[in-house]
Amino acid sequence: MVVNNDDLLLKIEEWREELSKDDKHIDFALLEIFIEFEKFLTNSFLSYALGGQGKNTFSPILRINFEDETHLEGFLKCDKQYIDYIKKIEKIKEFIFLEESCPFNKVFSTSKFTTYFKDIQILRNFIAHQSKESKDRYRNKILKPKGINQYIKVKTFLTKINKKENISYYSIYINAMKFYSEVICDPRSE
Repeated sequence: MVVNNDDLLLKIEEWREELSKDDKHIDFALLEIFIEFEKFLTNSFLSYALGGQGKNTFSPILRINFEDETHLEGFLKCDKQYIDYIKKIEKIKEFIFLEESCPFNKVFSTSKFTTYFKDIQILRNFIAHQSKESKDRYRNKILKPKGINQYIKVKTFLTKINKKENISYYSIYINAMKFYSEVICDPRSE
């Protein structure tokens, strides 16, 4: 099992081409790309935990050896029906991988990743659910901290230029997912 971010990069490229013609679906682009990023995180976690390699023959050192995927999933589920892989990565990575070789440490331990990841989760939830609660979170956790005091559509927000980085918020989030997926594929390259 080789950890790679090819599917994520392909999804980003598909949407880049689509959005170059018309950006009216930029919110759905972010949604689909983030779903692909979450799948990448899940698959890379499972692959590494089962002894897989990343790019350039990177292999983390395991503290626990699992017989197979069923054994690993049983360990992760405990008494739950559903595995929240993102929370599992955050909470138990140190019990599966030796700290200095854990491919997720350089990602999940940075405040920048945490900020971007939480922002995109909030955006995803609002795009997907459109509930009052998700709208309030979007307003209070995304717009207000960025100095946007009135409600604007997600599409409008994503096309806004971040003055500090001089690119759109959409580009910031996409670049972050690309960068952090590369780090997970080979933490030695960062």
